[in-house]
Amino acid sequence: MCDNLLNHAIDSGINYVDTADCYGDSEEKIGKALSARRKDFYLSTKIDERDGAGVRKKLDRCLKRLNTDWIDLVFFHDVRGSEYDRIFSTGGLEILEKAKKQGQIREIGISIHHSLPMMKSAIESGAFSALMVAYSALDEDRLSSDLLPMARENGVGLIAMKPLAGGRLARPPSHLKLKTGESFAQICLRYVLSNPNITCAIPGMMELDELNENIQVGRYPRELNPEETRVLMECVGDAGKGFCRNCGYCIPCPEGVPIPDIFRFESYFERYGLKEWAVEQYQTLETKADACSECKQCIELCPYSVPIPEQLKIAHQTLQLSRK
Repeated sequence: MCDNLLNHAIDSGINYVDTADCYGDSEEKIGKALSARRKDFYLSTKIDERDGAGVRKKLDRCLKRLNTDWIDLVFFHDVRGSEYDRIFSTGGLEILEKAKKQGQIREIGISIHHSLPMMKSAIESGAFSALMVAYSALDEDRLSSDLLPMARENGVGLIAMKPLAGGRLARPPSHLKLKTGESFAQICLRYVLSNPNITCAIPGMMELDELNENIQVGRYPRELNPEETRVLMECVGDAGKGFCRNCGYCIPCPEGVPIPDIFRFESYFERYGLKEWAVEQYQTLETKADACSECKQCIELCPYSVPIPEQLKIAHQTLQLSRK
């Protein structure tokens, strides 16, 4: 099934394939299915190491698992906190720059989930050709005013991950109806791609019907009409209530709880099927969700009215008890 989906995607005109070192056996599946037609598409993967030795080891593994001599775009995956400085100070960036000179990779990117200051620093650094950010109709107010235009002005490509907000926008409430004949997922994807600052989007596709829907969006681009925009915004209003956008306004937490990271791991567990990976990542955190003292400082800071202490308890139950 995976081979068929990937080859059908390339045959239909999709020319960008994204994966990551930590996405289970995704790299191996892509290498097996597409190595014979490597020149037909751009390939990107992501590495979660920061120091030189770790990056070199992971890059070698990526090349082997993807069954290729070169990777078009390699991202530093999910960079947060002090990790950004470590990319520069511990040799990780230097290793990728050497690999680029050797022809093993073509471009270097960085994936950042919630820190706007870090995103701006990455854009201004001149070290990265591409920035991957979570961008959907739910993220419009957080990103579009200055960050997305800033990337374009600096020649940094923008890869929009989670264009359906992690599946939260995949299906509208029953009272919201579309008359265009397209699915709500297609409308959400059209909205993201209509932003001139976005280079491309990477919606997840697990079934042939989902793939064909996305192909239609790319094949026949158009602006949303007023009715579609109205329905989308109504859905955004409903979905956005109590929904964590990983904006980071709630941190630092007095107890040191990394709130956005915990909610993101929970999302990977619940919506993306990466249960084992999400649990493993949660276990690496020095401070987990059960350290929350319910001081409610985060609630006062959150612009989206997320009941954070309550949701942290649920996330802890999901990610901690799943080990047993």
